[in-house]
Amino acid sequence: MLRTAPPFEETETMTPHHPVIVGHRGAAAVTPENTVTSFRRGVAEGSHWLECDVHLSADGQDAIIHDATLDRTAQAESPLRTGAVSDLTRAQLDRVLVGEDQHIPTLPQVLDAAVREDGTRVPVMVEIKAPEAADLVVRILQERFEPSSWQDSSGAPALVLSFHEEPLRRTRELAPQIPLMRTTKATSPQWWQSCRDLGVAHVGVRIADARQADVERAAEIGASLNLWTARTEEELDRALELGCDTLTVDDPAWAREQIARRAAA
Repeated sequence: MLRTAPPFEETETMTPHHPVIVGHRGAAAVTPENTVTSFRRGVAEGSHWLECDVHLSADGQDAIIHDATLDRTAQAESPLRTGAVSDLTRAQLDRVLVGEDQHIPTLPQVLDAAVREDGTRVPVMVEIKAPEAADLVVRILQERFEPSSWQDSSGAPALVLSFHEEPLRRTRELAPQIPLMRTTKATSPQWWQSCRDLGVAHVGVRIADARQADVERAAEIGASLNLWTARTEEELDRALELGCDTLTVDDPAWAREQIARRAAA
């Protein structure tokens, strides 16, 4: 049975104690990750943003999957159960089953799923896992959204996210209007300088490694702070204590319920 969070209200805003919820790979804790079903559930359960991962197939097509191989996510009865994504064609990847008979989607399919019942769009954090996928991701985003969609970065329909400089620099070169986000497990002075040089609009830090200094540095460079990934109450409490603008979670309904409960206490 689908659990539903209270309906999303347009009046909800980003505050340190009520961060915007990012559905990690859709709703990865309750539905097979990075599938159309997972993204739809993330929307239904009140995610303000969604996050997905992009690799490239052997024939240069986009594949929404986190790992570089099929091994972890392919279900036991999948026609293909192992192998590197980059060694398989898109036609081969279409045969892969990744849980509950779901398939590996394309980025356009994710964007199609990122829409609420009232027709409003849920923005998507597009994480580039394979650096060489940057050109294709930019092309898809530019073809999907009108130039006017990018005029206000805070209301953009998507952003490009990566742990690496290369795809972010390439995105800025091809489409400077698309907001950028650089993420990391743990920050360093060099990493912060890279964020400044890239002109990122968002920065992401793993909750376990985030420090108050990171909150302050994000504010200094004018970037929204994302903390990831809250899967337990302890991680959620730490993220809320530090303060963040966006919070990545595997179970959006659970996170929203927990945050509302703390706010009411």
